[in-house]
Amino acid sequence: MKKILTSTLLAITLMTSGCATIFNGASQTVNIRSNDTEAKLYVNEEYMGKNQAAYTFKKKKNYVIKAEKNGCKTTSITPQKTFDPTTLLGVLLDWGIISILVVDGAATGAWQKFEKTSYFIDPDC
Repeated sequence: MKKILTSTLLAITLMTSGCATIFNGASQTVNIRSNDTEAKLYVNEEYMGKNQAAYTFKKKKNYVIKAEKNGCKTTSITPQKTFDPTTLLGVLLDWGIISILVVDGAATGAWQKFEKTSYFIDPDC
């Protein structure tokens, strides 16, 4: 009985976890820097500081990075995403029905990743 319960719990755990979520997580830390020490950095209108910042992007969301400075034109970057091939390992668990479509796709967005983990942005002066 104990073996059946353990096997069942293991199967449920594997089927409710996506491979990209397990191996790479549902978020990604991104570093943002500017060559201008007075540039104010923003992520989705949230002030992050001057010159450099680190922010944890949730893979399911979209972001806009901005650099502003008095007397200069604001510059924006929209970080692009790509497919995370680790997601395909879900085919081995449950043919991808739950692990890829539900967990990595709809629930966490972990089937994609941000192309870069570091961005340089300067206001247009």
